Amino acid sequence: MGLASTDFFKAHFIELRVIENYTNSSIPKNYQQVLSLTFALKEINENPKILPNVSLGFQIYDSYANARMTYQNTLTLLSSRGRIVPNFKCDKEKNLMAVIGGHSSEISLHIATVFGMYKFPQIAYCVFTPVVNVKLQLPSFYRMVPNEVYQYKGIVQLLLHFHWTWIGIIISDDDNNGEMFVETLMPMLSQNGICTAVTEKMPAIFQALGILSSLKPLTGKAYSLSSSRVQVFIVNARPQTMICLIWLIYLSALFEGIGGMKISIGKVWIMTAHWDFSFQTMHRAFDIQLFDGALSFAIHSNEVLGFPKFLQSLHHKLQEGDDFLRTFWENAFSCSFSDSNEDKESTDTCTGQERLGSLSGTLFEMSMTGQSYSIYNAIHAIAQTLHEVYTSKAKLRALVDRQRVNQPNIQPWQLHPFLRSISFNNSAGDTVSFDRNGELAAGFDILNWITFPNQSFSRIKVGRMDPENLRSQEVFINKVIRWHSWFNQEYYNKRSTALITICTIAL
Repeated sequence: MGLASTDFFKAHFIELRVIENYTNSSIPKNYQQVLSLTFALKEINENPKILPNVSLGFQIYDSYANARMTYQNTLTLLSSRGRIVPNFKCDKEKNLMAVIGGHSSEISLHIATVFGMYKFPQIAYCVFTPVVNVKLQLPSFYRMVPNEVYQYKGIVQLLLHFHWTWIGIIISDDDNNGEMFVETLMPMLSQNGICTAVTEKMPAIFQALGILSSLKPLTGKAYSLSSSRVQVFIVNARPQTMICLIWLIYLSALFEGIGGMKISIGKVWIMTAHWDFSFQTMHRAFDIQLFDGALSFAIHSNEVLGFPKFLQSLHHKLQEGDDFLRTFWENAFSCSFSDSNEDKESTDTCTGQERLGSLSGTLFEMSMTGQSYSIYNAIHAIAQTLHEVYTSKAKLRALVDRQRVNQPNIQPWQLHPFLRSISFNNSAGDTVSFDRNGELAAGFDILNWITFPNQSFSRIKVGRMDPENLRSQEVFINKVIRWHSWFNQEYYNKRSTALITICTIAL
């Protein structure tokens, strides 16, 4: 996939992703992130006021959620075509200027350790666990997301806002991120008089077979979740955590409860910004109403003019030979094209006239998700930076000979002074800029998730956590929240007050 370039300059925006494939059959929803990238470049290349006589293109590399493949593809970008020989490039058409990605903090940091040595600008768009002195260690690394410390503080203030002082925490047991999440959050909870009744670790993916062979571990975890003592759970909603949590609930329901006990769905789930409804294909059958009324923090997003219309026009492009789009189409609509090599026995025939708007939100959303919005802003930030480099005569004077008539031969490391200070309003009206740590100068949205029996859902923005409001020690809730029908807020407030007394004495 790519866009045309002029004779002067061509910039490839490379995106390394943690998902196995953009068109992976299990997560077709993530293809929207590719489309947001394509749409942003389309806007820029069609706008004569930004980078005139210059077209931007891109290449996409897949990390396969694997460190070894990530390093291999990163080195490929630094080499000529067909050979992995870093520092030796004779390919004039492959003019790498910046990197966008990856999909997870681990993959992003793997990329950064290599590109940081070459001072290539890299803009990540995933939520990070706290990293000590990341800007000092990786000065070429930027994040189109706010500092996650704000999210921790937001969780605490949200709990205080609703007087929830007796909670449970759910993390994953397969990496250090869960432990770091607890170690960071627990002291903040204690300082504010919030008690943690239970910390439940979801089993790692590789432990799944062991759980299925013996239901004993499942029994204990089901008991923790079904206990009426805890009505509010904070979930470190990384993909592996949510996959295991959903399977736990699914299997418990399948076996009609473990030990004669069913998991109560009358819970309030508070999810971190890692979460969305794109876990697995089993959402086609899984009752997502379990999460009705859930609250989550989210990377701020806004409606981008023209994006829904761009999505609606995609079926017209299926005839242009875009295999990326065709594969996504077959996975999303459970069909196959007549010339497809896929097994057609269990699928219908794709007509190309299917509408994305008819898909449930668990498979595809017509409005930009937080990660898609971050990618969109990252592309525009690079474009605005390049535009500043080309049009600022005073700054160009130190970079090029004024007698040259062609566009200057800009080096990636020369973008940093401009990128650090970039500030612009995007088409949605939001100001995009980085703070002194190279992170997005913004806060988090607070979403209320409303689910429906037909597997559709609505995410309502009910509040905001802004860094500038941290001194006031509060989050702003500006809309009425819809709770799960089984959750009795008034009863829980009374019970929570009694339990906090017990917790305080125990401490």
